Amino acid sequence: MAYMRSATSKEQMDTEIGRFVEYLLDTETTSEVSYSQTMLEKHELYHARYQSNFEKIADQKLQQWEDFYQKEKIDMANRIALNSGNKVSDNKSEEESSSDSETDKSFQSQPYHKNQASQLNTLPEVHIDPVGQCKRLLQFLYHCQQDHTHFTNLYFHILDQCMRSEYEQISATALQQIALHLLDGVNDSKQYQRSIKYLPTDLSSPNISALHKPILNIIETLLSTNKTSENIKTSMLSEKLDILCPYRACFLDVRREFRDSTCYFIDGDSLLLSMAHHINVDLIAYYGNTLHVIFIIERILLILFNQTQQCNYTLLFFDCNYQFYQQEQSILNLIRSCLIAHLSKNIDKYGSSKIRQFASWLDEEYTKFTHEEKPHFIFYHDMSSFNINEDHLLTENTLKQLVYIYRLYGNYHQYHLQCRLYVMNKLILTNTCIKCFEIKFFGECSRQFLQNTISILPAFESTTRVKENEWIEFEKKICKEINQNDIRLFLYLKTILGFMEKENDQSEEKDLFNLLSPLLLLHVALLIRLSLVDRHLSTDLPSVEFSPIFSQLIIQFQQNLAMSISSCSSSFLSWSKIIDVFDGRLFAFTLYQLNQSSKMKFDSNTIDIVHDCLSYLKHSTDEYIFQNTIQQLIQSKHIIFSPVLSQEKVIVIKKQKITKISNTFIDIYLKPILSTIDGMTFDFINPNESHLARYEGKYHWHVYKEVGDEISRVRDNDEQDRNSTKYRFRTRNQQKFYTYFTLYGNSLTNRDVQDNHLQHILPTVSTSVLTNKEISNNTTDSKKKQTPLKKADKIREENKQQKMGKRVEEETNQIIVIENLLQKIPADNYSKAIDIIDEGLAKFETSTTRLELLKKKFRVQRKYLQLLKKENNLTDVEKLKIDYFATMTEMAHLENIVDVFNRKKKYLEELIDDLPLDQEKLYRFQMEKINSRLPRREEGLPDNRVPDFIPDQWQVKFLDAVDKRQSIIIVAPTASGKTYASYYAMNKVLKDNHDSHGICVYIAPTKALVNQVAATIHSKFGPVFGIFTRDYRQNMSTCRILVTVPQCMEILLLSPSHQRWCQQIKYAIFDEIHCMSGEIGADVWEKTMLLINCPMIGLSATVNNGEELSHWITNVEKQRSKLFKTSNPRQVCLIVHHERIADLNKYLYSNQKLHSIHPVGVMNTKQLITRGVPKDFSLSPCETLQLNDAMNRIHHKQTKEEYKSIPSLTEYFSPNWVIERNLCNNYSKLVCNKFNDLIEKKESSAINSIINTLKPTVSNYPERKPILSLIIDFILTLKQKNLLPCIIFSDDRLLCEKMAGSIVKYLQKTEYKLRKTKYKIQIEELNKRLNVIEKIKPKKPSKLSNEDNCDELKMMKEETNPILLSGYEQQLLDGVLNEGTLTNRQGCNQDLVDSLLKRATYENPKLVQYMKRGVAYHHAGLNNKGRVAVEALFRNRYIQVVFSTSTLALGIHMPTKTVAFVKDSIYLDALQYRQSSGRAGRRGFDIQGHVVFIDIPLSKIRHLIISAIPNIHAHFLTSVTFLMRLFHLCSNAKDTNDAINRSLIVLQCPFLTQSPMKYELIDIQTHFHFLFTLDFLYRLDLINGQGQLIGLAGLLSHLHYFEPTNILLVYLMDTRLFHLVNDPSEIMTVFAYLFTNMPWLITRHTYEDLSDFRKQEKFNSKLFLPPISKQFRQRINVYNSIVKDVYGCYIENITRYLRSKNNRQEELLPFSNISFIQNFDYDNGTFEYNLHHHYSQQTYNPSISPFAAVSGLTHEKFMLNYNPIIGSWDLVYDLDLSSKIVPFVDLDCCDHTNTAYYMNSYALDFFKHGSQTLLNLENELNLGDIYNYLLDFNLVLSSIKTSLEVIIENERKQTTSDDLDFSLPLYQSISNLQSIFSSKFNRQYPGRNRL
Repeated sequence: MAYMRSATSKEQMDTEIGRFVEYLLDTETTSEVSYSQTMLEKHELYHARYQSNFEKIADQKLQQWEDFYQKEKIDMANRIALNSGNKVSDNKSEEESSSDSETDKSFQSQPYHKNQASQLNTLPEVHIDPVGQCKRLLQFLYHCQQDHTHFTNLYFHILDQCMRSEYEQISATALQQIALHLLDGVNDSKQYQRSIKYLPTDLSSPNISALHKPILNIIETLLSTNKTSENIKTSMLSEKLDILCPYRACFLDVRREFRDSTCYFIDGDSLLLSMAHHINVDLIAYYGNTLHVIFIIERILLILFNQTQQCNYTLLFFDCNYQFYQQEQSILNLIRSCLIAHLSKNIDKYGSSKIRQFASWLDEEYTKFTHEEKPHFIFYHDMSSFNINEDHLLTENTLKQLVYIYRLYGNYHQYHLQCRLYVMNKLILTNTCIKCFEIKFFGECSRQFLQNTISILPAFESTTRVKENEWIEFEKKICKEINQNDIRLFLYLKTILGFMEKENDQSEEKDLFNLLSPLLLLHVALLIRLSLVDRHLSTDLPSVEFSPIFSQLIIQFQQNLAMSISSCSSSFLSWSKIIDVFDGRLFAFTLYQLNQSSKMKFDSNTIDIVHDCLSYLKHSTDEYIFQNTIQQLIQSKHIIFSPVLSQEKVIVIKKQKITKISNTFIDIYLKPILSTIDGMTFDFINPNESHLARYEGKYHWHVYKEVGDEISRVRDNDEQDRNSTKYRFRTRNQQKFYTYFTLYGNSLTNRDVQDNHLQHILPTVSTSVLTNKEISNNTTDSKKKQTPLKKADKIREENKQQKMGKRVEEETNQIIVIENLLQKIPADNYSKAIDIIDEGLAKFETSTTRLELLKKKFRVQRKYLQLLKKENNLTDVEKLKIDYFATMTEMAHLENIVDVFNRKKKYLEELIDDLPLDQEKLYRFQMEKINSRLPRREEGLPDNRVPDFIPDQWQVKFLDAVDKRQSIIIVAPTASGKTYASYYAMNKVLKDNHDSHGICVYIAPTKALVNQVAATIHSKFGPVFGIFTRDYRQNMSTCRILVTVPQCMEILLLSPSHQRWCQQIKYAIFDEIHCMSGEIGADVWEKTMLLINCPMIGLSATVNNGEELSHWITNVEKQRSKLFKTSNPRQVCLIVHHERIADLNKYLYSNQKLHSIHPVGVMNTKQLITRGVPKDFSLSPCETLQLNDAMNRIHHKQTKEEYKSIPSLTEYFSPNWVIERNLCNNYSKLVCNKFNDLIEKKESSAINSIINTLKPTVSNYPERKPILSLIIDFILTLKQKNLLPCIIFSDDRLLCEKMAGSIVKYLQKTEYKLRKTKYKIQIEELNKRLNVIEKIKPKKPSKLSNEDNCDELKMMKEETNPILLSGYEQQLLDGVLNEGTLTNRQGCNQDLVDSLLKRATYENPKLVQYMKRGVAYHHAGLNNKGRVAVEALFRNRYIQVVFSTSTLALGIHMPTKTVAFVKDSIYLDALQYRQSSGRAGRRGFDIQGHVVFIDIPLSKIRHLIISAIPNIHAHFLTSVTFLMRLFHLCSNAKDTNDAINRSLIVLQCPFLTQSPMKYELIDIQTHFHFLFTLDFLYRLDLINGQGQLIGLAGLLSHLHYFEPTNILLVYLMDTRLFHLVNDPSEIMTVFAYLFTNMPWLITRHTYEDLSDFRKQEKFNSKLFLPPISKQFRQRINVYNSIVKDVYGCYIENITRYLRSKNNRQEELLPFSNISFIQNFDYDNGTFEYNLHHHYSQQTYNPSISPFAAVSGLTHEKFMLNYNPIIGSWDLVYDLDLSSKIVPFVDLDCCDHTNTAYYMNSYALDFFKHGSQTLLNLENELNLGDIYNYLLDFNLVLSSIKTSLEVIIENERKQTTSDDLDFSLPLYQSISNLQSIFSSKFNRQYPGRNRL
């Protein structure tokens, strides 16, 4: 027995260690951070007695890798052989893309056969990553042997085996491990020798492979280097570190992360250095300035702040990073000190400190701070994009060290602090978009190595700081003599005094500094006195050269000034302008002017400041001290001046000529600004003036080249049917279409399976079920009060009474039937008895019979409860108590008992095991145990308008608004009935007798939701619907209800040919309107809302600023009324309803248990105080009780008055004995309000105590187990707890499929085992019977007479019938066993199941097999038939588990009991979490939903729960292409007024203008953009003088999703680029540059290494786009020069116009709002006066911010360096200069430092090799994303090809086809390109392009 226990224990340990290692080596789903953490947790497994287990597993892994490579070798040989033969024909994809009639192959609804079992048993494929697994195994063993010596031999054994491997990747991984081992330092000489013995004798041998060579170079360096930190930093450059600890960077839009994160860190030093390298910043000329860089940083901080309107970030400064550039440029030191002081003193106004400074990021203090703040990610610049060879600020060595240090910095934060890493290289930052690189490392730097490397240099540590009391004494002393409170003056004085007090200084330097001191004091006095706009000096300042000694003194002064700022602790002096402590250009210009004029004077206020300071310093205050000083400096040759600069330089502003385009629409819109163009820098010219080179080098177009309507590009199913010559085919297709929607509609309207523990519903007035007697009494009473009934009413009343009497009689008889059934079952089978009674209760309506049956049930429940208590069956007891209480509640209600507590106390005591019982305990029991099932009181009343359900009050309000034809905004939780209520609006339009042609439009965000809504409409109203998506259109022109997506709706509204149709729209319903604040393409929602001219309904569950949205729609309706001249504008009704019907219980899953979590328990005190709780925060009754208890525990320290604000349960709920849910919700609000009070009062200790009380108690979360094993355990746990169905969300498509496959594989294995054990005998018997059947099979009938033949057949049938198999027996033999599936076979519609499976089988065979097991997956890559089958069968409860990406989160009707989230993802944000979790808890079927987190960090869970619902953010609507589409509409519409009015509304009423502060800015910007875009389009020959489109403008408009490269493409066509280039690869390169945008984050050195490695390893992919050809580059430059010429004038004039308002906003800092405004009351003739009136360049450069002007930036220089990424950082106003506004095309992909990035060549590579696998392995694209990338590119090529086809077709119809010679070669080039790419695309994805 002991032996058996020992064997079992050993087997369990083998299993545990096996799972542990599998989890560690699962490179696909176990993240690097989880891998690193897990190694540190499982020390109990590292005991010596388990060593053999690890040895066995390690050897198995080695063999597995060997087998994998052998298989790869064979596969490669087969591929080579295949490629050498005939190529695969492209016809396959064409066949698979044929009509849906192909799918009508007979559906094999066959049972499950053994051969199918063996085939399916291989699914899912086991993911093997030998290189990744080898790396992790070696790292794991290395980690183990450091603390457990018995692992040493195993470590070196595996290292030896890997080094001996014939596969280079494995041996290279082993070499990497040796290098990392050496890098950490090897103290043991034996280990050192064992490590290096595997190395080649000659490390520099030419025979060494290219893969091994760089690693061996590192090892050679390490072997020859002493292990001091300085030596390591010198020898280990970032490129070498990248080989040992590689990383992968992905360019993403991460705005949601910045918006929703409760806390993230920004590295201040790298931010500073990044902005110091800004292309427009000049820190070199005249020792730089401090203002410009900090101004840009403020702009950045403001944009980040605007994402949430809260400061959710903390800036960090680390001295260990600073030390590397401290000795470089002194101005950098000064900027750093100013920035830290400014952020600390001037911006800390949002509740808590948002800036921290640490000595090192390895300090314990920083670690503690990080654990307290819990940052979601860290944002920094990794320095790798700076040009090391040409950097003007930092030396090559410094830059290399910084790159290296920031590599370690990122690695440490990922592995040791568990932060995501976002780097600001290539940062694109606007209010609606944040794009940057996310970095993930694949190799951890050990803490020992980091500590050896990161240290504070002794010179830095010895820096002295002035003591606080010393500074205070200095302040007091100086304030007595100087009447100033500006801290800058004090800092200058203190620094000068410090210089003077220095000992051992050389006399020459000391004398020179004495000369310099008055000039420095003059400089700070000018900084204090001058207005900022006066310091915008000319760029052609005369040269001023300084001697080396003079320069060194200035540098030392800046460094000492920086230290003075850092050490200053003043509290009463003004720090407001601390960022402006040095302006080098002003300093030099002042010196130059002093030299030019011996009698130059300064303003009296300036002189007073200087004289006071000089007096304090006991320095001469001679009247000409400055001139004398300058002369001495010139004589000593410390300053050398260039020739004289004229005092008054006359600058003539040259006016630009722009074309005056005119038509009615243009004239109306531009009228407000055309009258105010005086003072602008442009003049109008007529279109026919020839000096504008419109046609220079371009093809001359005379007319518009028609390319067809966008709508015509979409497949028209109606037209295909009409054009079909076969009537049968036509009608059959229509039949199939409506059959499909009937089928889909049935799945949406079928009744779901109800929760069998629903809460009791209390009626509004009294019992809704009445007996005959009660009806009679009520009738008698009413007769006394009312007038006599009419004869018809009497008849109705008599009929009603007769029906009720008959009903009572039927139910009485039914009770007898139930009693008979109860007698037939055993007396102690209480569970069965309750089920029988419940089945009967569902049909009972009258109170007397219902009460009688309830009493029977109650008696059974009492006995059952007593039995369970005796058996100590706690689980069943808890379940029974809920039902027991529900029975008692309804009985008391029907009996109308007043004092239930005393009357039923005896029964209540049996229920509640806490004696003596009082009311408080009763109430606690209800809130804690009954919880979500507390009875609700019906508040609604029946409404004839919606007979299907009783509407809530908010729904009645909605119905009333529809009746009044108002616009409506509804914000209500998921599953609250928003969409259902909207069908009333549809019905209203359909039933409108006054307009039988009225149309209702339903706009949904996704195609999947379009099909769902269409199916629902079909089931409710019949075939009145039409569909329009980018895939197809059906019944679009003839329908009464159109269901579409916003992109297609915009196409319709902008189509001149569909204008009449659009005017028939009576209602537009926008579902999921929060999508209008999304990322790319979200502005189409807003445009569509503005282009309609009808009332709208907006629906969403996740809108935070509904009031703002409602106010905007109100303003839009007012403008519509004004333009369309209606009597009254439409009213707008806002409906906000926050209450969810079903509570959401949240859990952590671990070790086959669901651990409940309280929302408050996972929150963070600091984040709560900073952000508060979200608006939609709500608690269940049990959670309310827990929070109240936790708060009560801390109130003992407070007075009674403070905590009496929340009454006890008895005080609040008495005299009611049962807690109604409606009242409980009010109590919950009281508790939440009290908690909010603590937050508002910032009672940190109290909040922290509450959180600690409520935090989860689970210790082993997340569970360290391979995700595919973990998910099996999870599903089985849900099944056991009756919590299926479940949707599991993950953003990884492949993981969704693999998890589904793992469940199926488990079920198959279970089924296989059962057939071999439990059912073995039965199966053997069945096989025997089958053998008998086989033997006695009837022979063919003999040739007898017909009569004899019939008799023989009959006899044979009778003989074989007894031994035929039943359905169950057939299933047992070769079907799917009940134990082998999760399907709900009993409760589903089998006809629906069979139909849907049949429809999906042909294209989705694997998915269908999964669905037969009750499991499915769902993502955007799944075709329509698969998606519909999954959705419908899940709703039908046939499928119980679905693994899905976010495709099921957005509006799809997929109600479920449980929602789970697996694995963290950047896309799992607050919005997606709410949308996805909203699927749980089905209204009318579940009274609570369940949300489970699996392997998601607690920090992310906290982030999801505490993050507020994001506001809807506005977009700048206009763009160049959108304006072209408006011009086309207004020029070609039949109803011109309608088209113009709708276009005006779009331009005049964007949502962005809702902000009063932005209204004027946006309005003026839109007008000026409109004006200058007309000129731009005319120059490009895209419009004529009347604003009509000409040439290839139509082709351009069809590509409006790809602005501005669509404009450049047409320009390239017009300039005949594609006529000159014959090589398809070269043309493909052009298109790849235009229509792909995926930068690599690599250095030049890495680029060269990768290029060489690619050649040596013979990669198929190029990886990087080749350099742009000369002719391509020339055309781009010409195009961009036109853009800069036109839009440079636009920027200048819009700024000039706004500044003419004279509000001087340009002199306010953007974030801190500190004013630099000074009065211009300078003394006449002084330096300041002349500066203001003669030298300031602000008048000539109005667009440039005066904060940026100190770097000498001018408008010309800004446009010369123009880059869309920079945007308006340097401009006066925050203009939107994104590429859709200013259509500049930067194909070099430059960042704000003008560094170009290499672009991923995935499209070009696919064009050549056509392999998805190679794009994944070589181009490093995610498998889940590749299809979409290639599909988008394919669609672009197809669109261009189709446009050219239409143009050529029209040309051939013309009598004179002058343009055919141009169009035909162009078409041939691009058609050939598209054909090649499309064929490879279809071959790679056969069937995926099917709908």
